Amino acid sequence: MLFHVPVKGYFEVNAYIYANDITRHGFLIDPGAEPQRFLDIIAKKSLSIDQILLTHGHFDHMGAAEALQKALGIPLRMSQKGRAYAEDSFLNLSAHCGPSITLQDVDYFSASEETVLSTDGCQLVAVPVPGHTPDSVMYYAPDDALAFVGDTIFKGSIGTTQFPGGDIRQLMTSIVEKILPLPDETVLYSGHSDPTTVGREKQGLVRSFY
Repeated sequence: MLFHVPVKGYFEVNAYIYANDITRHGFLIDPGAEPQRFLDIIAKKSLSIDQILLTHGHFDHMGAAEALQKALGIPLRMSQKGRAYAEDSFLNLSAHCGPSITLQDVDYFSASEETVLSTDGCQLVAVPVPGHTPDSVMYYAPDDALAFVGDTIFKGSIGTTQFPGGDIRQLMTSIVEKILPLPDETVLYSGHSDPTTVGREKQGLVRSFY
């Protein structure tokens, strides 16, 4: 099961809860703000969230992460390359937009290879997709043909590379080599747009080059 939870702090961001239909165990992805809203959904739907996952270390994707980690007593996970962002409010941009946000209790996974993340009946593959930030990852669920892509690709556009650590060449390489080879029917859930599919974005990129 999948719950789309748009929340707003300084910016509006799409957060997601992805869980197994039977066991009701799963993941919470990119909780950018409004921690109580997530707790209410978890309680109402009788869910057991086992891990909080971040697609990258910008503050608008992690603003509620610490509060939820404490309330639920579960690991908060992100790419190893995200440590600098988690611990530096200027790098994660929060210092420029309001109260500084940092994270200390983070379980970092490999930034150089795919990592399988599992809970009871629910599994995601963390795939490095650097470019928007060096630590950007896609969480791919092949069994359900969906992926949580953060700010790497949006419906009809791609992520920005204007912030510290952004690299347009890396971004395009990640999209072309990691995202577009997925099955065309794979639904892409991003941080700041409506859902799209690999097939739709593949056609859009081809049209933009020819």
